[in-house]
Amino acid sequence: MSNCYKINKWAVKLVNLFCLAACVLIWCGCNADEEDSIKENPYSGGREPFKLKLLMETPKPETAGPGAEVMFQASGLTPYVHGDQYDFEFYISDQLCEIKAATDSTLTIVVPQEVSSGTTFLVMENQIFTGPYFNISGSVSVDEAFEYYKTGTRGSGTIYACVPWCKNNELTSEFYLLGDFYKEDKIGYGGIIMVDHQTGLISDGNSDKYYLWWGIKTSAYSDDDENFLYCKLRGMEYMKSKDATPKAVVYGLFDHYDENKQKYPYGNILLVNNNMSFVKQWMWIPYDDGSGNSYGLNLPTFNGGTPLGEEVVRAFSNADGTKVIAVGNFYYHRSVDFANTYMSAKTSTFLPEYIYTEARSVMRMDETGALDKKYRRAAENAEEKSLPGVGDNGEIKDACMLNDGTIIIGGNLSRFDGKEVHNILKLKEDGTVDDEFLTRVGSGTDGVIKKITYTSYTDNDGTLVERMMMVGSFTTFNGQPVEGGVMMLKADGTLDENFKLRDMQGGSVNFAKIVDLSAPNAEKRKPYIVISGTFNKYDNVTRQGFLILDMKGKAIQNLNVPGRFSGELYDAQYSLTSDNANGLLLTGNISYFDGKRMYDIVMLKINLKDEEVDEP
Repeated sequence: MSNCYKINKWAVKLVNLFCLAACVLIWCGCNADEEDSIKENPYSGGREPFKLKLLMETPKPETAGPGAEVMFQASGLTPYVHGDQYDFEFYISDQLCEIKAATDSTLTIVVPQEVSSGTTFLVMENQIFTGPYFNISGSVSVDEAFEYYKTGTRGSGTIYACVPWCKNNELTSEFYLLGDFYKEDKIGYGGIIMVDHQTGLISDGNSDKYYLWWGIKTSAYSDDDENFLYCKLRGMEYMKSKDATPKAVVYGLFDHYDENKQKYPYGNILLVNNNMSFVKQWMWIPYDDGSGNSYGLNLPTFNGGTPLGEEVVRAFSNADGTKVIAVGNFYYHRSVDFANTYMSAKTSTFLPEYIYTEARSVMRMDETGALDKKYRRAAENAEEKSLPGVGDNGEIKDACMLNDGTIIIGGNLSRFDGKEVHNILKLKEDGTVDDEFLTRVGSGTDGVIKKITYTSYTDNDGTLVERMMMVGSFTTFNGQPVEGGVMMLKADGTLDENFKLRDMQGGSVNFAKIVDLSAPNAEKRKPYIVISGTFNKYDNVTRQGFLILDMKGKAIQNLNVPGRFSGELYDAQYSLTSDNANGLLLTGNISYFDGKRMYDIVMLKINLKDEEVDEP
């Protein structure tokens, strides 16, 4: 190794040592500066923390209405009180309150004229001091004795429909609840239960009104296109009949009904008796082993519906109760071909063959499920072809039947039966598009119609009133502005301009329905609009997700005292309460109401004695 190489090696080491020493000196200098810099408290001279508190003790009185004085417990207020001037502000549910008086340990406020139940808090120079939840008294409260709300569906699904029992009267309020929820004692089955206004859940197997043990199989499955689908009952419709115990049709997305060990392939719609058992017939199905033996069992007389995965969105009865009309995003009517269907000799389950007949979007069937080939059929080859319906031109979201048997359809729709539409249309009784209605609605909505609810009643002058509430993502209807994606439509397709939704903030509406809140035998009708959503203010007042409006859109204070609502309503029905007073039964996907945990159902007590009603 050369001396030159040795010298270079030592030179490199010396340079490295010099650099290391320089770094150490710099680091020490920085630390010395830091030590000097923290000899004094960096927070010295800062603002002292506020010493006031709003205590969680119960206020006096515990509940009060607008204009009442309420005393809250506090501490440390004196430094911030200057005669009748206060350095802080007090709020109930985000509404500013008048401060009447304050001591070091108490604070007396006046309840605002427009306010809902909610959390109280003080604000002091942008700092918030939270207090107790305060209940505003009014005409609406949770019926605590209807204890089913404490368990409900146990969060296992959603209640999509609440259908009054056909024999309800001034002394009885009983309902079928339909959805995709589990039964508590039959995991994997459910979708339908029955409740009354007093005890809540009615036991399975009551032959008079509810002779059903299992319901539907509430599992998920894949259709032929590998789409993941969840079974559910979307609704139920009584067949129009003079019989005191009429049959009904249940519909939705399901391929099992009751226990169904033999795996009979139900087709998303079914005719049932008044007690929810299916209308049945005894049949013998041959085994597939060629033995000539057969399997005998009760099967539905209703052999019709739609293929796997093609949901029935709505179903209706015709005027004389002999036909079922189904509406949805389907393409075919499906029936079981019993001439070519067998039972497995190994498993004793169905090996079905089907008959498919084109039936797009809307079809009519008789009580046996047979397709009516005189309803919405093509001009040529009516045996095999239907009118085109929606096809690839959108999606039906909802529908309702008017008093005259015509059907209103809404959704995300650009064409129907080859005709240009704007998210809404009407079918005449023969199933064809009503062109006069299309002309009347003009440009329709500029966004999707997501839900339609229909209400009819005879007003106090003896006139039949028909109204539809529609909610969606639209802002105009036939060129006219629509606030909040909510509109009230008359049966002829024109806006009811008496109804005006006020300014809404913080979110949107997901449900609206007109409900007559008067008792069935009352002399005067009392229609109100029930609304749910994700909003937090209405007409500049905090109303968190739930409203009861008069027919002009005004939120009457006494009816809008409940606190935070979280969820989405799918139905609202007049009901007796647990103490046989007037009530309102709310169902859907409900997590909270008035700050209380809910499980998709809640009963409200409604006192309307002092309320004025604005009729349409």
